Amino acid sequence: MFEKYLQIETLSLVLAGDFNPVILQPFWLANKNLIRETEAENADVEVIHNDLVKYSLNDWAGIEITKNRCEFKSTKEPYFEILKDLITSSFRVLNETPIRALGMNHIFDLKLPNEDAYLKFGHSLSNLNFWEDSIKDPKLLNIEIIEVDRYDEEIGQRRVRISPTDQQQIKYGVTVNINNHFDLNKPEKKINAVDQLEKKWKDSFEQSRLILNSIFSKMEF
Repeated sequence: MFEKYLQIETLSLVLAGDFNPVILQPFWLANKNLIRETEAENADVEVIHNDLVKYSLNDWAGIEITKNRCEFKSTKEPYFEILKDLITSSFRVLNETPIRALGMNHIFDLKLPNEDAYLKFGHSLSNLNFWEDSIKDPKLLNIEIIEVDRYDEEIGQRRVRISPTDQQQIKYGVTVNINNHFDLNKPEKKINAVDQLEKKWKDSFEQSRLILNSIFSKMEF
């Protein structure tokens, strides 16, 4: 359903915890046989500092680590599984790293057919008639929906954020960001981040597509 509108799919895997950023630099990954040495040599390094490490690997992965946040990101769908393997392998080596939360972010940039469809999309998500007596010609800019009690009874939340795309080349574009958040360090239950990522990997993709298909099945373009 939504696939015919899809322009860019992005996967962002985020860990929240206590990190030493300078460890997770390209040559450390190569030394642990997690990437090829040539990938480390050709990495596009923006900064390596005690407080921040940021680089990309051959245009298929962007990696950014601060003292409390670690993100592995890709816009190349064939590499999503490889990205997951890279982050799980890294933190199996760094298995004593305190990790408090895991976020699996599925980000979709979609192109709607025309201006009329673009406006109808926003109107369908929110009753803009509510504003007509106080706002001239109201339009929806952003919307965020949260699921506090998760459908799968895991500890955490899901959020769906919809906004105009920031991709300039996509006319009549919208971004749907589905954030699948897991709290890992609650007193009642401590969960290993790597195990949780492996466990919820397939389901997270399936659920994100279910949400998108549900949205677009209700649209009349």
